[in-house]
This record gives sequence, structure tokens and C-alpha cells, in this order.
Amino acid sequence: MKIARFLPPASEVPVFGGVIGTHVVGFGTLLKRSGLDTDIVSNSRIYLSNLPDSEDMARKLLDWGAEHLSELGDDEVFSLESVQLLAPVEVAALFDFGLTPTHLRNSLETFLKLEHGNPKTEPILNSLKAGLISEPEDKPSAGPQPLSYYKCNMNSIVGDGQHVPWPTYTARLDIEPELAVIYGNTRQPVSGYCIFNDISARDVQVPEFIGGLCLSKDMGFGNQLGPFLVTADEVGNPFDQDVDVIVNGKARFKGSTSEISHGAEDIFQWMEMIGPIRPGTVFGFGTTPGCTGLDFDDFLDPGDTVEIRFSRLGALKCTLEEPKSKLSRSRWPVRKPLERFYE
Repeated sequence: MKIARFLPPASEVPVFGGVIGTHVVGFGTLLKRSGLDTDIVSNSRIYLSNLPDSEDMARKLLDWGAEHLSELGDDEVFSLESVQLLAPVEVAALFDFGLTPTHLRNSLETFLKLEHGNPKTEPILNSLKAGLISEPEDKPSAGPQPLSYYKCNMNSIVGDGQHVPWPTYTARLDIEPELAVIYGNTRQPVSGYCIFNDISARDVQVPEFIGGLCLSKDMGFGNQLGPFLVTADEVGNPFDQDVDVIVNGKARFKGSTSEISHGAEDIFQWMEMIGPIRPGTVFGFGTTPGCTGLDFDDFLDPGDTVEIRFSRLGALKCTLEEPKSKLSRSRWPVRKPLERFYE
């Protein structure tokens, strides 16, 4: 089952509903037309708080809708192409974990190449590299295994099809395709999965490894979630999905979720030891190896349209806008496609 939040054509009021084939319909419409009576699917927060009962009700409503789709009016059911897909739930918190070691190693190699000779940053990178290639620490004898994460900017969460402004302080804007799990409640912790695209400014990232990721991660429209919340029964094993990145209609990067080192239960146990998890908290597992510009020193350009495809989650699209003003001088060599933005 695919759950969605969307804006119907010519509307600014978000609707919470689900997908039927190539269409989307609000649960409020399905309740009214089917005659069923409940409030546990009124919005995403109520839905997540009432799992698993709300998932059963949502499935019942969508089954009814599939049988009666032709009876619904043009102002009740909409083609997916005609709506704006928002982040699939109202996000309570967003945490990004680094559970894909190959991407981390690839990234360090690119960073070391581009930061070579910098006395301030090269020692930081070499220290991180030494930590990655050392033997992993034994799991604690008691309690969950510690897992590092980054707390994401709650003011920059968007959905599918967004135009992402190019920050004036970077010449290396990058994508980060990630598998994300959405927390439900203690009765059903895994409500489902979605795609997380963590937009990152790479040439300002290394100096922020000490002190916190700010310029590199917190730009406007930089946390993209969607296109749907896909329930666990439809996803199956979330760690055997193919990931493809299409740029301007051409295949650019390819990877898999198979290398993710820890499951959702490990994340939940660690976070619950720190504090309670609210329904609607989203956790990114880490960047899919081989699916970013940083993995290969092969970065995207202003104006590029990007489509991130997960084999059982759908496709999440965005366009990197051209800078609106002159760019600040980058710490790295200027790439030819960006030279005109420095003139």
C-alpha cells in the first residue's frame, strides 16, 4: 500500500490519502463515499499514532476505492501527474545515519583528492580514514549499539518534483539517495519506507566535520522525502532494492540498499535509549554507495533534473536551479559548467 500527502490541482490545502493505480484519492473522500465511519486516518499524525488499526482501515478504504473508482468525480480522485506530492507524512523529526561504509570510503577518497595539501582539513580526513579502515569495535555487552547520526533541518523538508535553489556559497551541489524508515508507534514501529534525498554542498562540508554540518546540509529545500510512504508488506526486504539515478533523462549512477549495515530495529533501540521517538520521525539509513557525485568526483550542474528510483519505493524527482546571483569563490577548482556564475 502507498500512502501519500498531496495538493490537488489549484489547491493549497494538503490532502492525506493513498494511491490507486495511477491515481490518488483522499481518505476523507473515501470515508464519505463508502459510508465507513472513523477518524483514525484523518491526517498522517493520527494515522501513525493509531497503527496498526489505521493501516487496516486505510487498506479497506483503498480496496473500496479501487472497486468504485469510476464512480468518483473529477474533484475527488486525481491522476498522480496532476497533483503535487508532499513529504508523505507530517515529519516530527528527521535524523540521518551513516550506515553505508562504502559510500563513506568513496567520499573520503574524493575529499582527500580535493583537499590535498590543506593543512587544516587534510589531518581531519586522514583521521576519519584511519577510523574507517580500523577493526570495528565490539558490540556493547549491554544495551544497544551506538550509531552516529546528523539532525536535519526541519525547515527544509519538501516532497517530490521540487526545484532546489542553488546556494551561492557552493560550486559542488550533490544528491544523496537514501532509504528512509518512518516511525509509527510502539505497537507498530515500522510504518513504512520512503526515499530520502539529502542535498549536500560538498565543497564546504569538510571544515564542518568539526562543529556541525550547517552550510553543507541545511540549505532551503534540501531534505526531500517521497514520493510515498510504502508499507512494509509491499516493500518486503528493504535491503535488496536497486537504486538508479537518472540525470536529464540519462542513467548516471547505480547502486543498491544491500550494504546498509543495520536495520530499523537497531536504530529504534539506540534512539529509544536516548529519548522517546515520536510518531512521524524519519530515519535515513545512509547514502547509497555509487549514487552521488562525491563517490566519483562527478558532480551535477545547475539546471540538472534528477530522478532517484528505488525498485519498490517509486521515483523521487528534483531540479537543481541555476544560481540567482554570482557565486562565492569555491575552496575547490571551479568546474567549467559553473565558470559563468563567477563572472
